[in-house]
Amino acid sequence: MFIIPRRFRGIKRFEQILRILAKYELGFLLEKIHLKKRSLLPRKKNPIPAELRKMFEELGGSFIKLGQLLSLRPDLIPQEYCDELSKLQDKVPPISYAEVEHVLKLEFGKPIKKLFRSFDKKPIASASIGQVHIARLMNGKKVAVKVMRTSIKNLFETDIEILEYLARLIKHHVRQSIVDPEEVVQEFKQYTENELDYLKEAHNIKMFYNNFRNDKRIIIPAVHEKLTTHRVLVMDFVEGIELKDIISHAKQFKQVNKKRIASLIVYSFMKQIFVDGFFHADPHPANILVNKEKIGLIDFGIIGRLDEELKEKLGLLFISMIHRDANGMVKSFISLNMVDSDVDVNGLKEDIRNTLGEYYDTGLEKMDFAELFFKSIGVAKKHDIRLPKDFVLLGKSLVTLQGVGIELNPYFNLVRETKPFIDHLVNEKRKPSYLAQRLARETTRFAEFVQGLPDESQKVYKTIQKADIALDSINTDLRSLTREVRVEGWRIIIGVIIAALVIGASLVYNAVQWMGVLFIIIACILVIQLLFSIVYDSVKRKKA
Repeated sequence: MFIIPRRFRGIKRFEQILRILAKYELGFLLEKIHLKKRSLLPRKKNPIPAELRKMFEELGGSFIKLGQLLSLRPDLIPQEYCDELSKLQDKVPPISYAEVEHVLKLEFGKPIKKLFRSFDKKPIASASIGQVHIARLMNGKKVAVKVMRTSIKNLFETDIEILEYLARLIKHHVRQSIVDPEEVVQEFKQYTENELDYLKEAHNIKMFYNNFRNDKRIIIPAVHEKLTTHRVLVMDFVEGIELKDIISHAKQFKQVNKKRIASLIVYSFMKQIFVDGFFHADPHPANILVNKEKIGLIDFGIIGRLDEELKEKLGLLFISMIHRDANGMVKSFISLNMVDSDVDVNGLKEDIRNTLGEYYDTGLEKMDFAELFFKSIGVAKKHDIRLPKDFVLLGKSLVTLQGVGIELNPYFNLVRETKPFIDHLVNEKRKPSYLAQRLARETTRFAEFVQGLPDESQKVYKTIQKADIALDSINTDLRSLTREVRVEGWRIIIGVIIAALVIGASLVYNAVQWMGVLFIIIACILVIQLLFSIVYDSVKRKKA
């Protein structure tokens, strides 16, 4: 029935995957990629979202993880599929206590009783990669011990090998537009490799811990590094009630100030995104604990990262979305290199205006961020705009936050809650210090560009020389041009530095007078040097 290459080590697993795909009406896809003989029976439509979720559940293991990752990517699959796949639960029967003992003995060379004062044999949570036990250190401190399953790495490696092969076939035989199946699998592979190494998750937790160490309202567990390895992760046990229990059993938790908790959750994520540039990308209620008027964050498997440049550009894009600025959104798309050179910019602007049109007369407090985000995703898909992964994770995190906020407070509005952060972001970008920092960055880039010009000119020269030896006379002109470009380039750089020093002097003079005077003196010296250089070159040319 199936045509399976014999080179796979997990050939039985491959056959199982193909059989389940065919069961859920994906036989036509297998026919297209030549893994199944063509059938004369009429083809059925693509599986509905609920069936797709059931298929991932039946495939199990890494496919549940893949489904969970896809649920965070509305730029890759339709929204209704994202919503359904987000229901996937990574819960499997726990491994035996004897296997847990075996893993700990292998990792530390000691029995459990030498590592912990007490260790609960029954896990409090069990997933496909590992499970969590409560224990107490020798000093009595309560900790959570995450232990990896012994055979899980081989199983995931087999599944990923099969997925890579299927992705190559789909890319070759099935016409694609914005989705590259190989890129999706590579992203999943990277995500899985991170989950299969607890040292990487420990690094993420430490980053969050340091970012919130001065905020007593946000609890991040401390990692115990001496008891943490690639397959064992030990961290402080975070006391609290899972937010999903508070939402699903609201009457039992009337004493919880849900409005305050919702605001605190939004604050923590706004700080992660716009201040730290390092955010929890899966803030669903099972990953948030409530302890009185504090919240605790757990499960740091999926993380979004924004460097300073990306944080700035994404910030501008979100500001444009919130302020319904079509031109600003298009400029942001271009600055993020998300738009190809042949895109219809005017058509893109028109579609964005049409999408945002219904919001023009709507107050911020009535805007639905989730609807706005998914409509923007739709426009991006229409114009084949490939959105950065971290941008999509960021948007999906905010959409999840909006859902959590509404569950806690029916009057919750994400745009209203985030407006103080957005306003702060706008004000920061108007400050002279921000403008000076940006000027410094642009000056560095310009200097690199100018310094690269001589090398590029030399490359052009070498190409011409190889093409026609008769063009030797151009050599002299190119060298002369190279010298001129280098000299003029440095003069431009010096001019920019002089301008920066003058601006800096005006900014700091009232606060630190001597520094302002120093900046002016340095600027004057550079001006004299620049003028002397120009006059000297002019005299030299006249003599020549």
